[in-house]
Amino acid sequence: MSIFLIRHAQSEANINGRTLSHASISLSENGKRQAEKLCAALPRIDHVIISKYQRTYQTAEPILQKYQLIPEINESLHEFSYLSESKCANTNLDDRKLWVDAYWERMDYRFRDADDAESFEDLYIRVRQFHEQIKQLADDYIQKNLVVLGHGQFLQLLMTLIKRPQPLSRELMRNFRADLINRPIQNTQIFLF
Repeated sequence: MSIFLIRHAQSEANINGRTLSHASISLSENGKRQAEKLCAALPRIDHVIISKYQRTYQTAEPILQKYQLIPEINESLHEFSYLSESKCANTNLDDRKLWVDAYWERMDYRFRDADDAESFEDLYIRVRQFHEQIKQLADDYIQKNLVVLGHGQFLQLLMTLIKRPQPLSRELMRNFRADLINRPIQNTQIFLF
């Protein structure tokens, strides 16, 4: 039996749709189909952990309905929100490109875009906390299956730290960004913990 770490299905933001807030982004029509296919591809699931973001709940919905489950919301699991929520309201990827580029050019892991944004250090701390939580759950899922539905950037750093534990550094941040560009985690991509 297994712990499945999975990125949510395709969202409206993933296809350059305008979004009102980080948490309220919905799945695209293709994303809804991906969620159905994911459900069909997985073995029987006993428990589901999601972020507080709508797209993880919507990805989990077919699984939740099939097995009559109620998801557990994990506060550490949400996506890396390094741009200000208020600044990003009603924008798409094209609108945010200059802000995104400026954030990553700075390459300062303690920098916050605004009071309502995270630093890379904040993400690193959340990912480490979540990793510890999952390690503690591992013994509970020897005979059962757990699905964890998360986000691309969160899972990118989690998988990096699982494979190669390392301290927070500018090098880690730089390598993380390179991985996001060159080896991004795909929607509904599955990792076994």
